[in-house]
Amino acid sequence: MKKLLLAVLVLGGLWLAAGYVIGNKVEDTVRAQVAGQEIIPGSDLVRLDIAEYDKGLFGADTRICLVFDRLPPDMAMLQAYSGKLCDRGEVHYGPLLFGPDGPSLGLAYARSELDLSPLPPEIKQMVDGLFAGQPPVIGHSWYTFDGGVDLRVLVSPFRFESPELSASLAELRMDGRVDDPVAKVGDFFVRGRDLRVAGPQGALVLPELDAEVRLKAMLGDVLPLIDMTMAANGLSVSAGGREQVAGNVTLRTRTREDGDTLSGDSGLWLDALSGDQVPERVDSAWLGFDWHGFDRAAAIRVQRISQELDSLQLEMMMQAMSGEGDSAAMQEKGERMAALGEEMITVMSTQLLHPERTGMTVKMVVDGAGERQLTLDSALDYNGLDGLNPSFAELQMLPPAALARLVDLSVDFDAASALLPPGLRAGLVDYQSSGWLRQQDGRLRTRLTLEQGEVTLNGASMTVEELMSKGQAAARGGVSTDLPETLDSGGY
Repeated sequence: MKKLLLAVLVLGGLWLAAGYVIGNKVEDTVRAQVAGQEIIPGSDLVRLDIAEYDKGLFGADTRICLVFDRLPPDMAMLQAYSGKLCDRGEVHYGPLLFGPDGPSLGLAYARSELDLSPLPPEIKQMVDGLFAGQPPVIGHSWYTFDGGVDLRVLVSPFRFESPELSASLAELRMDGRVDDPVAKVGDFFVRGRDLRVAGPQGALVLPELDAEVRLKAMLGDVLPLIDMTMAANGLSVSAGGREQVAGNVTLRTRTREDGDTLSGDSGLWLDALSGDQVPERVDSAWLGFDWHGFDRAAAIRVQRISQELDSLQLEMMMQAMSGEGDSAAMQEKGERMAALGEEMITVMSTQLLHPERTGMTVKMVVDGAGERQLTLDSALDYNGLDGLNPSFAELQMLPPAALARLVDLSVDFDAASALLPPGLRAGLVDYQSSGWLRQQDGRLRTRLTLEQGEVTLNGASMTVEELMSKGQAAARGGVSTDLPETLDSGGY
């Protein structure tokens, strides 16, 4: 009996000791997470603050709030809510955890929801009615033994009705996994169902939204490397009681490191297309974009400059709204913005591109009526000027022929004449007569190449100046109302 009692006491002591260690570890993690969050990158006008962290032996109660600093008088109403828009949570220490998915093992489990109690009664009543008495947002976090966090955020279903607007949502959920809560990288999955918005001007219906985002790295703490796929199925936009555009949309974008450079690609897929604004001969389309050879360090610097410019612009706007537009601080910020703008131009012109390594491609296909309606295949490769990057000032002094040698370009375009609406086909008459377009078998085609400053347009060699002259002549021709027989075939 004494041995059993001793064992119980030892286990109890170990459990309390584990709770103490876990409690300190979780608190450090939560505080680091909140400190690392930037609501507005580079600005502390809006920030998160841990208003309460009451730690006990078996868990903790938290209250994390939005805090607004230095807002102008015009935003006094928003300033009044500083420290009142909060997320209230309960943390339960492991190693044995009980969450919405049942028991599990880990350091801790936390559940949080928006705290509406500080809001005025009329606003709280409105929110309660919108979400049928459920918390608007609920968060779940599982802190695992390896230092990572599993996340889940749920937006409760809502329905709003008024004479001017109606809106409803059946489901919105985000699941994620971060291996290091402070590193800002991880895998995230978003699922949305049955979003509907309608008003006097029209309506939008989105039955299914699914997204997968993999944040692989945050270069220099400012530039994300991302793999993302998003699919919106059954999308429908209507106006005047008629469906304007409907179909399925898929977007994919990827960025990656290639040694000292960055590269990436994006693709947009559209299928099952219909609606008044969709040409009759179009069922599906794809647009692809690929880029490579952009300097890694320069891209990080450009992103940092961009964030600082955004922050300065916001600060200046706040100062102006506060009546401090003539202050010395405002002038100092303006001078800093001008210096940053000059630096960005310098970095982009002399550092971002690598001669013989930087390039991009753009491709597009459109299908419908049982055939390929349009094909675009283009590529651009950067040569530099004698293998070097000219400065922006040097670029401004280069004549057209020298500018043309900076890049190699190829463009192949092929489209069914009947795909184009009559007004657009009429506008292309002058481009056909000037040699920009060729008509053959009911299709419009163009092939343009620019290599080492030499231009070839549809098999004809010419100078850059001659190409520009052809373009200017065709543009001056305007829109003709008399179509040649070759362009007036088929239907739209």
